Amino acid sequence: MLALKEQAHEIIRELPQEKISVAITVLRGLQALSQQESATKSDAPSAMGIFSKYANPDLVPLEKEAWAKAMEEKHGSH
Repeated sequence: MLALKEQAHEIIRELPQEKISVAITVLRGLQALSQQESATKSDAPSAMGIFSKYANPDLVPLEKEAWAKAMEEKHGSH
């Protein structure tokens, strides 16, 4: 598990400054999900519900395009 945390730290260190707030938003959402799962295993809410309160409404329409671009960068265009 330590290796995974170190890998996450390295990814965050390499992010451009303007992307750090997005990473923090995602991490806070994961943290909230983890805390809620610990509190109630049977009634854990969906990740979408947890993350929605952190969403920037101006960026929501760009999500599909951003995801596609990220996958293209990761896997290369075919």
